[in-house]
Amino acid sequence: MEINSKTPLDVIEDILVSTYEKLDSKHDSDLNQCLSNICHIADLNIKGAMVQQLLHDCITKSRVFLYSQMIEDINPSYRPENSIFDSVAKEYYTSEKTETVFTKQQLEILKTFRIRKRLVVSAPTSFGKTRVVQEIITHNSDYRVIGIVMPTVSLLSEQIVGLKFLEEEYVISKSSRVKIEEDKKYILVLTPERMANFLDENPSVKFDLFVMDEIYKADHKLKDSRFNIFSNVLYRVAKTKSDMYLIGPYISKFSENFCRKFGFEFLRFNSEIVQKTYYKFDSTMDSGSYFIDDYDVRIIKDKYKNLYRLIKKIDGKFLIYRYQKRYVEDTAKKLALDLEPVDFDRDLVNYLGEYTDKNWCLIECLKKGVGFHHGSMPRHIQDLVVENFNSREKGALYYLFCTTSLTEGVNSSAKNVVLFDNKIGDGTRNLSLLDRKNIEGRAGRFLRHFLGRVFYFEKTDTSNDDTTVEIDYLDEDNVNPETLLQVDKDDLNDKLSQQRELVELLLLNHNVDVELIKSNRFINIESQIDLIKHLRNNFESLDVFFSEKIPKKEKLNEILTLTVSILFSDNDLGEFSNEFGRKILVDITKYYIYKRPNFRELLYSKQAIYLRDSINPRIRLVFNLLSKYMEFAWPKYLIAFENIYNYVADERSKENLDLSYVISILEYGFTDTHQILLKESGLPTEIIKKISHLFSDCESYEDIIRVRKSDQVKSYIAMNLSNIEESIFNRCL
Repeated sequence: MEINSKTPLDVIEDILVSTYEKLDSKHDSDLNQCLSNICHIADLNIKGAMVQQLLHDCITKSRVFLYSQMIEDINPSYRPENSIFDSVAKEYYTSEKTETVFTKQQLEILKTFRIRKRLVVSAPTSFGKTRVVQEIITHNSDYRVIGIVMPTVSLLSEQIVGLKFLEEEYVISKSSRVKIEEDKKYILVLTPERMANFLDENPSVKFDLFVMDEIYKADHKLKDSRFNIFSNVLYRVAKTKSDMYLIGPYISKFSENFCRKFGFEFLRFNSEIVQKTYYKFDSTMDSGSYFIDDYDVRIIKDKYKNLYRLIKKIDGKFLIYRYQKRYVEDTAKKLALDLEPVDFDRDLVNYLGEYTDKNWCLIECLKKGVGFHHGSMPRHIQDLVVENFNSREKGALYYLFCTTSLTEGVNSSAKNVVLFDNKIGDGTRNLSLLDRKNIEGRAGRFLRHFLGRVFYFEKTDTSNDDTTVEIDYLDEDNVNPETLLQVDKDDLNDKLSQQRELVELLLLNHNVDVELIKSNRFINIESQIDLIKHLRNNFESLDVFFSEKIPKKEKLNEILTLTVSILFSDNDLGEFSNEFGRKILVDITKYYIYKRPNFRELLYSKQAIYLRDSINPRIRLVFNLLSKYMEFAWPKYLIAFENIYNYVADERSKENLDLSYVISILEYGFTDTHQILLKESGLPTEIIKKISHLFSDCESYEDIIRVRKSDQVKSYIAMNLSNIEESIFNRCL
């Protein structure tokens, strides 16, 4: 039955007695029902002694002991009797080394890992999967090199904060530029791209423990542009003898072929520590009144008005999903116009105005308690927005609009999640089940909420709960040739082996070395062949070679034009897909390389103004130029251009080309080692320019951390950075 504030006290007592008895069940569905009863009753904050005692007994038996702490935080009068058996039970689930109190399921993971050493774990959000990582490390002191892969830089920082207690024993680095020494121990917390770089540059280094979070992103069915990097890193480490702990939410099955081949056990847990209540408001079909907690909300055909009615009546912070960046911003602006001004973080508003433009729409939104978050925004601004949203201080955000950029494991304090859309990407396809479940999982945060609410504003098919993760080279009969070359022949089935042989025959017919194509990971093979043919046919007339650090404009123009015209994929080209668009992209890239503009300078460049006259679309454009093109696409393709050019040059006994200086400018904005290390830590360019001289002698991330702890640096930071800049600095380092 539904439990709410109108449920009679004697009925609640009966429910708790029944819950206590049902906790003996071994079925997941029964456990989840019991946790649901506990959460709904705890959320009512009932003062009666009998209810409190029964609730305490159920919590103890459920082995989610931290529920009691949550009740104590909101109700100081919560003082049930704690028997010696209760204390013994809690002590059994408490780590001797870290004093962490585990749930029954977390302890099961730890016990299984001690035996199997290779696990794939699926569990809902707020389950505490990553907390288990810290315990595994603590109880295995013989681990010398540990690798942890997180999908975003924001999550790297979050994970490193949780590992701080280990920094006296381990060198903890979120830079791939770390020198592994025999007499030291390391924890590398990296994105999959940086981990791939580390594996390439350190082929002899083997991990004792390897962890990959959000492991579902290795699934080719998601059509995520990064799945092949996740999958490839996973494959390369799985072929070693490393202990491995792979974690992700809401996975019903993990590739049986992968588990069998590489010796993994799959554990699945379904119990929600934070319970969810689901409301389906298909505005075209489900108009009418809905009773939500103690409020009556009328739903009509206008989705925006439905949102406005919800936020005016329902308690708790709101996370609102929209599928495209411009819709995220536009709906946030629309809501802000309908709200009254609130107290806001003036330091944050001033900083954003100085960093971007005082007319950026986010600034006006913040003044109304509204924010937005999407993948093109600089990482430090994403973090500032989420940090403000999660804050309980006066002036914190209450409504946050986002794309899937905020649903990939980032913790937020949202009690309510609204799926305004059921689409993803360009809107031509619906959210996958895994994507949708990840968005839903953001509703409610453990240790803050017992309950979270999920609101659907479009019709969603919830009948299928199959969220099987498949690894393409093990589970598919047709795999793209770029992936086939990255997998050892012995690991391919007969059909895929034949497909690979055809790829190798194609390369042989064009007199191209397989290893060259493999080195340019996941860049279209036919495009690579086209560039090789072009260089072979025109090598003597090409004017691209230079011996300086950076080429003259004419040479650079030719290099960039060839790269963008031949190697770039259609997806990476985006709006620059036609000939004129490619020329614009090349021009703005040359400006970036030679002038090294900061964000504001790029924002007001003639190229950016030409592309976007209005300030808000232009800010979004420049964010995208930096994150997608300068930091990612150009470095990837220019490395491939350099490899291919030098391959053809070697055929003709000509000098090799060195684009490393140009690539470093694009990827990091800097070329000196210490500045690159600071950039990899997540610091924005503007702050690095202010403080990099303090770290000029640093050659490794370990050096950066050592210098960062000095009194000289602490004093300089306090005197020369604004409050917001100092906050960014402290979070990144």
